[in-house]
Amino acid sequence: MFDCYTQLRPLKAVAELLAQTDAWPALYDLERLSHNTVPVAAAVYYDDMYVPCEFSQETARWVPNMRLWVTNEYEHNGLRADGGAVLGRLLAMARGEV
Repeated sequence: MFDCYTQLRPLKAVAELLAQTDAWPALYDLERLSHNTVPVAAAVYYDDMYVPCEFSQETARWVPNMRLWVTNEYEHNGLRADGGAVLGRLLAMARGEV
């Protein structure tokens, strides 16, 4: 993206430095996630341009009571593209209706 968008080109070197650092803290507390008791539903988009599908599914495996909707109907933009349908499906999944 830093090569494609002229507005981002001045930030490319900094982005590379950030991407190469090992100083990032853990993104999730896996121990805490593994003790979830609340029903959860999440959409995972096969063609998500920002989050690889495998990463979302890997994280979801840590969460008991997780129901995933893995779909290629949207590309990271499900809520913006059709928020009513996406939220409706996720709520129905969380309630055990789907």
